Parts: sequence; C-alpha cells; structure tokens
Amino acid sequence: MTTYRQVPLSLIYVGLTDASTRLYKRRSRLWADDAWAFFAFVCLIIQVVTVFLHVPVPNNFSKTARVSAYYLMCLTFYLVIWLSRLSILFSIVRIHPSPSARKHLFWVAVSFVTAVLFFFGQLLWVCETEPLWKDAPNPQCHLPQQVAICQLVTDVLADSILLFAPLQLFRSLADKMLRRKLTLIFSTCVVTTIVSLVHAAFILRNGGVKEIISAIVEDCLSLIVANVPGKIL
Repeated sequence: MTTYRQVPLSLIYVGLTDASTRLYKRRSRLWADDAWAFFAFVCLIIQVVTVFLHVPVPNNFSKTARVSAYYLMCLTFYLVIWLSRLSILFSIVRIHPSPSARKHLFWVAVSFVTAVLFFFGQLLWVCETEPLWKDAPNPQCHLPQQVAICQLVTDVLADSILLFAPLQLFRSLADKMLRRKLTLIFSTCVVTTIVSLVHAAFILRNGGVKEIISAIVEDCLSLIVANVPGKIL
C-alpha cells in the first residue's frame, strides 16, 4: 500500500501546484477557462481526501460514511477529468477569433457537461442495482465492462475534439513558430487518452486499489494538461 500511495503523491503535488501557479499568473485577466480549472482544482483536493479516507482498512467510519466516501471519490474523478477538458476547450474559445467557431465550441461544452451527467447516472444505476458491495469493509462497486468501454470511447472522442478543434485557428496564423507552439500545447491532451487506457484496463480487471490509484493519476495528469494552455496563452 505504501508504494501505491507514493506513486500519485508527486503528481498530486504537481497538479495542485500547477493549477495554483496558473491561477496566480492569470489573476488580473481571469476567464471561463480559469474558472473551470479552479473547479477541477477543488474537486481534485476533495478526491484526494476521500481516497485516503476510503482506502485504509479497517477504519472507524460507519457503513454509510464509507459508501458515501466511495461515491464522492467516483464523482470527483469524473468532475476533475471533464472540468479539465472544459478548461482546455474554453482556452480555445478565448483565443479563437471566429464567432461561428466559438458558437460551435459552446455546443461542444454542452456535450461535455452531458457526458458528466451520463456517467453520474451510469454509476448510480450500476452500483445501486447490486448493493452487496456496500457490506465490504472497504466498499468498492464492481464496475462492469460497459463502464470501461463508455469511459474509453468518450475519452477518445473528447480528446480528439480538443486536438482538432483549434486546427482552423492554427492554419490562419502567419507565424509558423507560433503555429507549431500552439499545436504542441494542445496535442498534450493525448496524454490523458493514454492514461485512460490504463485506467480502463484496471476497471476491466477489477483492479481494486490499483484502479483507484490509476484514477488519481488520470485526474492529476488531466489537470496538469489543462493548465498548459492556461499558463502560456
């Protein structure tokens, strides 16, 4: 268990520090992308707290408290990932000069929010129909294959949108160096797709603590990636 805890601690520190630095640098010109990053920052803190309340066994918490901690841990997992994506998306909106393109990107944001609500509903549907997991000393709902598949498909689609959405903007730039720089910045969202593959694999294998740790790693990297355009642009 000590080894598992040591792996994400550095990423947690980097993710939270990175977000704090981004918000401090942009304090005089805060925009919607910074607000989404801030909310993701808060959700990551809540997630980390619930993880360290949930993982130790045995603990002195009641059954209701342990189950609530698990649900809160899962909900904040989804929130950090999708709030980070919204931050990247609104970074594109902020710098995009085309009103029509910005309008389309706002509809993409609506689809991202819809995805979060879908995953909330899916989690409750799957876990509440099989309540026996709540009786375990360290309750953790067994997520079936369709959950991993849904997460993986939406991760690939969402990150692909974030990767290709600013291409029109990049083509209109006369400065080739700036074009390459922006392309590199927004291509970092591929990192979260790669990590989501690992997390999905642990869900399929019912990975227990490893599944939880991979979720934290995915969240931390999502927040770190979201702060890249926020700090530079």
